[in-house]
Amino acid sequence: MAVFTAIATAIVGAIGLSGVLATIATSVIAGGLAYGTARALGVFEPPKMDNSDPGTSIQLPPATDNKLPILYGQAFTSGPIFDAAISNQNKTMTYCIALSEETQTGTFTCSQVFMNDVELIFTGNTATSHRDPNQSADVTYNGKVRLNIYQGGSAGSDVIFPTSGTGSSTAASAIVPHWGVNHTANAMVYAVLQVDYDAENGLTGLPQMTFKMNNSLNNPGEVLHDYLTSDRYGAGLTTAQLDVNTFTGTANTQMKGYCNELISYTNNSGASATNARYQINGMLSSFNAVSNNIDEICQASATFFSFNPKKGKFAAIPNRALSSTELANCLVYNDDNIVSKIDISSTELYSLYNGCEVSFMDNTRKDQTNTIKVTTPGSDRNPNEPDNTLTYTLNMINDNVRAERLANIDLNQSRVGTVIQFSADFSGIQTDVGDVIKVTNELYSWTDKLFRVMRVTEVQGEAGMITAQISALEYSADYYTVPAVTESSAPAFPDLPRLPVIGPIFIPGIYGGSYGNVSALPSEEFGNVIVNDAMKTFGAGTQLADNPNNTIPLTNNGTFQNLHTPQVYDTTGVNLGDYELTSIGQLTGTLTEDTSYNYGMKTIASVTWANATATHVQTVDTSMQFNGLINTVPPAVSLAKKIPLTITGSGGAASDMKPANVTLVQQGLTNSGVTGPGFANMGYQLLRVTKGEL
Repeated sequence: MAVFTAIATAIVGAIGLSGVLATIATSVIAGGLAYGTARALGVFEPPKMDNSDPGTSIQLPPATDNKLPILYGQAFTSGPIFDAAISNQNKTMTYCIALSEETQTGTFTCSQVFMNDVELIFTGNTATSHRDPNQSADVTYNGKVRLNIYQGGSAGSDVIFPTSGTGSSTAASAIVPHWGVNHTANAMVYAVLQVDYDAENGLTGLPQMTFKMNNSLNNPGEVLHDYLTSDRYGAGLTTAQLDVNTFTGTANTQMKGYCNELISYTNNSGASATNARYQINGMLSSFNAVSNNIDEICQASATFFSFNPKKGKFAAIPNRALSSTELANCLVYNDDNIVSKIDISSTELYSLYNGCEVSFMDNTRKDQTNTIKVTTPGSDRNPNEPDNTLTYTLNMINDNVRAERLANIDLNQSRVGTVIQFSADFSGIQTDVGDVIKVTNELYSWTDKLFRVMRVTEVQGEAGMITAQISALEYSADYYTVPAVTESSAPAFPDLPRLPVIGPIFIPGIYGGSYGNVSALPSEEFGNVIVNDAMKTFGAGTQLADNPNNTIPLTNNGTFQNLHTPQVYDTTGVNLGDYELTSIGQLTGTLTEDTSYNYGMKTIASVTWANATATHVQTVDTSMQFNGLINTVPPAVSLAKKIPLTITGSGGAASDMKPANVTLVQQGLTNSGVTGPGFANMGYQLLRVTKGEL
């Protein structure tokens, strides 16, 4: 499958004469060019990333034209069924499911197994229970589903799931009824699944199986090297045809080292964390052309794949910002070594991208497609620049953090204003693609303006003079600024949809009269009926009510004590204005005859105001106390207090603050004149006061 042997020949070899000129060799970026950069600038065709193979990560029935995907990193996958059997008096069904080609390096593991929408829980190789999406446990499938997963063969030593217990060293031939020693299933990763027939619980055939698989081979440099050198599923190149260090070197100027750099982000718990800059997590389709798969890997790691005819080798070039030392050593092009005019092209206003929507396989959603969007700030747009969004998919990325990093670089580079082409003298052949050069030209007022070289073509002229034709894109370190990215959370299990509540149907004309002090009806009308949202303008309504406890014991210490745990209520989006706090309660217990007693109740409301950076607490309380009562049934307490829920009445809230929550607590007081004291029939309300405001 060494298809790149022909490609190298086509790139390096002479491609014919044109008049008195001959192209000797071309050093060119052969893959990995970002979508936006390629489309907006027109320097190269956009990469062909059509993953039309329907069997990359889904379950397929047996067929002779099925091909195996190649799993790198982590992915949720299934695969084609390549063998099946029935045994145990037609009660046990056995299925062999191919999950991936076995890569040349890398260890495979399986961390989760799903059957339809439920996760199977295993003891050894036997499912003992399962969890549905609500995390509810069930033992319906206990003992009826058994699973073994193998890497590279069918012997007991090839088992990778389960890692211990029953079945952890069982050969596949001991499970699949008709398999023998010649059924090696070598060079692949596959699952052997046994299901016992149980019509009552839906086990009547092979359900949809999904496996959360992981291949330790996930660094983009090592992944690309593995794919390029495999003659079974990859490009079939030899190491002699590769500049190996550019792929697997650990320096940050090389693909592996650059992708392994730890970059900060905010995790889904809100804490600062780091992860490798880029990682390959996904399935490559063996249906696709090799060049497309190389593009998939390079696109997911911001890397150029190039061919250098001077070395006769393919190389990887990280698309990165150069250090100050590297920039200081850039080759300089000026009137001394440029032997032609400089052709300049730029992207027209209506072709500039200012938004980028990137779809990726989200690992928090079992690799279902998710989308992130990045946009160019208005301050960075040109006057009258129309909205123009670029949309594409990254199949080898499964988290929003890395997808957003890549989208930002692509969007920034796609807005490059300048593309240049010129011919340099013989000294230009020392320039390689991916190099950043400095160009000085008086006509364009350039002094050491930076460009990244995308193509170098050596051309022999009429007199045998060799020149280098150079195509380059404008360069800026700002393109590579790492954005502040927050990791997305796993979605909550969706609740079932509910039918809307149908309210009462009013008699036509029932609201046809006047509304007292209301001068105009609200606009939110339905015929002659005013909807609830409009009615709130006209009358007070209960915003919050609670009865924390029925009867609460109290100690005789003569001071106010909490009668219940303070209750916190969310007030996000509440209307500002005056509110009334009301509270009720009744003292209980046994009075001591001819002995005086004291008794009281207090209610405290603490409103937290907040903006994006600060909070302010507004506290209001109301209380009533009876002192020196003798031989008298304690009266019930009913409290009321106005709460001005406005900026001016808050006692110091900033003008942009809003009420975030309110904490309410009732307190009680009594002394030794009451035996076994307590409070009963407690409750409180927070009412919106609107009447009289219009």
